Amino acid sequence: MIKSNLNNFNGWIIIDKESGVTSRQVVNKISKILKTRKIGHGGTLDPLGTGVLPIAIGEATKLISFIQNKKKKYSFTIKWGESTDTDDIEGKVLETSNIRPNTDQIKIVLSSFIGKIDQIPPIYSAIKIDGKRSYSLARKNISIQHKPRKIEVHKLILKNNFDNLADFEVICGKGTYVRSLARDIAEKLNTKGHVIKLRRHFVGNFDEKDTIFIDFFEEILHSPSFLSKIKPIEKVLDDIPALFLTKTEATKLRQGQKIKLNTLKYNNCFIKEHPDYRKFERVCTFRDKKVVALIEIDNGLVKPKRIINYE
Repeated sequence: MIKSNLNNFNGWIIIDKESGVTSRQVVNKISKILKTRKIGHGGTLDPLGTGVLPIAIGEATKLISFIQNKKKKYSFTIKWGESTDTDDIEGKVLETSNIRPNTDQIKIVLSSFIGKIDQIPPIYSAIKIDGKRSYSLARKNISIQHKPRKIEVHKLILKNNFDNLADFEVICGKGTYVRSLARDIAEKLNTKGHVIKLRRHFVGNFDEKDTIFIDFFEEILHSPSFLSKIKPIEKVLDDIPALFLTKTEATKLRQGQKIKLNTLKYNNCFIKEHPDYRKFERVCTFRDKKVVALIEIDNGLVKPKRIINYE
């Protein structure tokens, strides 16, 4: 029965987050339902935003950094003519403009946002400043000035443009704030703007077809259909170089022991496929299609960095 295995659950649950709740609130609700503290989310989604929110349970929490580094796809709507202190519809209006960009003007400036660019995060964000969240300081009217951060935008297109509103689609990398992107697009067009609608369509391999609505989570938790919604730990490691182990080798790594690289049964295959394996920051090991550990290769030795313990 699913119910009896909840305490030993390891894997990913993909929530279709609704607007108006924070990512942390979603985590807290699932934590309470599953009665576990070993839980986290794979990338904050703004309270305004809806869509894909990967939730790591159990040993999957050890791989959260992997999913946070994946590409993400969003659709969003900018309202022209007003900037807000939160860069979205929930904030108070700071400045206004009568300028309304046309379609050609918008398409011209979008190219300047493709690739690796500098972006200043919103002051209402979860970034920590001296141990305190930026949004907490902003709510107390404490002056905040974030430094620009390097982000990468892979694709940015205009879908529709009306008098006061424009719809966009973006595929971007880690650390990108769509609210900041919208703010900067408006500034580039010599006007003001803020996000009024935001949806995340995928994070890495997790997309909308994988999702569960949080309101139905507890209801379907004990039904057979829930099993098809559980995503394995390994799904976030699809693009990470891997070594495949024998049972003995896997046992040694799980016990924290080092292994000589040139003794591994599948070593030649690995080196042939990845001749520059020493340059990889992350390598994983597998046994029977299950991840054993994240490792580092140093001076011919395979060293476990983070061991994955299946119950």
